[in-house]
Amino acid sequence: MATILDYLAWRGDLPLCDAAPLNELDYVVLSRFSNLPFYDVYHTEEETMGSFCRVMSHFPREPFQIEGDMPFVKAIAKSRRFAGLRVTDYVKDNRPELEMQFAAVTIHLPGDILFLSFCGTDSTLLGWKENLNMSFQNDVPAQCAALSYAAKAIKTYPDIKGIYMGGHSKGGNLAAYAAVCLPKQYRHLVLGVFSCDGPGFSNSFIADHAIEEMADRMHTFLPEGSTVGRMLEHAESYEVVKSTVSNLLQHDLYTWSVEPLQLERAEKSSDGSEIFYNSVRHLIEETTPHQRELVLDGVYTIVTANASRPRDIQQDFSILLQPLYQQLRTMSREDWQVVTKVFRAFLDAYVLALRDVGRSKYDAEIQELRNAENFQEVTMKLLRRGIASWNGRTNS
Repeated sequence: MATILDYLAWRGDLPLCDAAPLNELDYVVLSRFSNLPFYDVYHTEEETMGSFCRVMSHFPREPFQIEGDMPFVKAIAKSRRFAGLRVTDYVKDNRPELEMQFAAVTIHLPGDILFLSFCGTDSTLLGWKENLNMSFQNDVPAQCAALSYAAKAIKTYPDIKGIYMGGHSKGGNLAAYAAVCLPKQYRHLVLGVFSCDGPGFSNSFIADHAIEEMADRMHTFLPEGSTVGRMLEHAESYEVVKSTVSNLLQHDLYTWSVEPLQLERAEKSSDGSEIFYNSVRHLIEETTPHQRELVLDGVYTIVTANASRPRDIQQDFSILLQPLYQQLRTMSREDWQVVTKVFRAFLDAYVLALRDVGRSKYDAEIQELRNAENFQEVTMKLLRRGIASWNGRTNS
């Protein structure tokens, strides 16, 4: 199967023009662009996609979030289609005290059109924490920063004919948030919003915002096995796309299958994606925002005390076992009751989700966990099971 990197090889020599206008795959390329390590590049006000990528093409692996970013920058550096597009207004704003991770960049398209590209979750624990905060908090700091960024772009470039917004992962959510929250007098300028496996929104957020007004301009792409993109709800319709890999690895958009001018569609989401979505939905229905916040904040405190990057946990998840177990032993009765409720709600949600997708038989171990009385033992068994599952994926 061909991927977005193959598309850059096929069409990279064709400049943007009436004969070869912007297409769906171009918007995916522009959405991913903001995730590159701009902070490691000295830049002026007259940079282009090509000038940035020529510098980055000499970087080692470390600054890039995912493997595909390295051939991505090399392809753009020599691409007539993208290399000459002007790039301005790069912003990176990570604030641990606000639990905010935000970055964005503006790409100038022909015809006085802007593409605002919002960075997804970066390689910091802070970025992942803000993602999880969406499960109990509307208007997280990065979303508010995205709205401010979009409003500032409109004021900075008053002669523009329109704007597109997009992003991969959390960046897609930020683009959607900025579009639907723009003041009404600016919304006509939004030509399209592109979310590549970005999370949705809470039901309360959807109820309070006129998403239907923007729905026909919102383009959401989720791989068959999406997990990140199935967090929370999508009021807009979305397209399911094929991937060359399975499970969690599908979040990497360089694994998405492409046709000549668009992503290749799949018939439906996988059972695993549906199970994840229904588990999260049931969990949110059965717990309060405060309960979810307490659990996530507690886990985050333990994680940051024992790891500096998500990669540290991926390499050795067991570093969290003893600290988590110790925290459970010393927890107050009130907090213990909350944690117990959240974890039991998750187990129930998982079983219900299996039934929702037509799997009436579920693991005997899950049933055993649901009936267990010793919650400390339940938690440790879950953690060990998670480690075994993770190791199986990373070693495959």
